[in-house]
Parts: sequence; C-alpha cells; structure tokens
Amino acid sequence: MNKYKLLFLFLLATLNGYSQKTFEGEIIYQNIFESKIASVSSEQMKALIGEKQEYFIKSGNYKSYTNGMGITLQLYIGETNKLYNKTSRSDTLYWFNANLNTDTVITSKLIKSREKILNEDCDALILTTNSGQTTYFFTQKYPVDFTKYQEHNYGNWNYYLSKAKAVPLKIIIENKQFRMESIAQKIEAMELPEEFFAISRDTPITQPK
Repeated sequence: MNKYKLLFLFLLATLNGYSQKTFEGEIIYQNIFESKIASVSSEQMKALIGEKQEYFIKSGNYKSYTNGMGITLQLYIGETNKLYNKTSRSDTLYWFNANLNTDTVITSKLIKSREKILNEDCDALILTTNSGQTTYFFTQKYPVDFTKYQEHNYGNWNYYLSKAKAVPLKIIIENKQFRMESIAQKIEAMELPEEFFAISRDTPITQPK
C-alpha cells in the first residue's frame, strides 16, 4: 500500500470521526416575547421568564440558566431522565420525570435552508401540537446524539431531536397565550466536566405534589 493511499485512509477515518462527534458546549440565547393575554404585558413575561438564557449540553445532560424572576435554573440528567427546576425564591430543586408530556405532536414539516443564524444556513422543523406551534432552526454543524434523549418526552424534545439530530440555534413558540423567540447570540464548543452537571449533597431536593 503506497503512502498516498495510507494518507487517504487516515484522512477518511479522521473526517468520519469528526462528523460523528456530538456538540458539547454552551449556547447563549436572547428571548423575545409577545403577550396575547390582555392582563399580562410582554414586558412582564420578559421579567418572569428572562431575556437571556445560558444553555450547556453534554452527552445526555443539559443545564440552563435564565435571568428571569421565575425558574432560574433547569438541569436534566439523562441517566435518571429527571428534570430539576430551581426558582429565584428558593435553593430547593424541584424534580419530575421527563417522560411526562401533555402536548402531543400532530404534524411536522421540514423546510430546508430557511434562515441564516450566526452565519450558518439553518433548516426549519415546524411541529404543530395540541397547544400551538413550535419551530426549530438548526444546522448539522452542531450534532446531538438523539438516542441519549429518547425518554425525554417533555416538551417533545425527543421528537425534535429524532428529526433534527442537532441543537437548535433558534426556537419560536406560538400559542394562544404568547409568542416567544429564543435566538442564539453565541455558540461555543467546550469541554464540560461531569461535575458541572452534578448536584451538591447539600442541595435540598423534592418532588412537587
């Protein structure tokens, strides 16, 4: 076998390994709200939910911080399929099983090269559910191993990942109560230690009744 063929095989193996690697790192989203409820303004929604979200993901786990007055932290542990939420008023983590879902997908539609986000051409996946419509914009440059989220029914996250197999760079949620856009302002690959997703032994944990 000559040196050129060896070089070709080496490059092929390297590229295959790279293409199969899943994204690990941080995405910073900006949230924009439009209220459809007369008694609740768009500004009030922004204050409650937050206009900034810092989202970290690694191999079946994710962690999210928001600057709102409601839920300020959300943590998902893939090994147990549990979602933990923390509010601004308490140090307690409230958990529930992520196989819970009350919003069934009725139809889905994929549109190729719908929008450019962070200088990347993104496809759009539109999910119509019982409560409204969610549109995800994504690129295969930031892949996700969807098999690690197969039990994550909550929010139809497993359904989305089974179709897109990538982290979203933009999400539009629209229903009768509000319209919300989460748009990635920055995405950065980084190594996240396992301890980043660990829960301290001193943290109070409970399951809401």
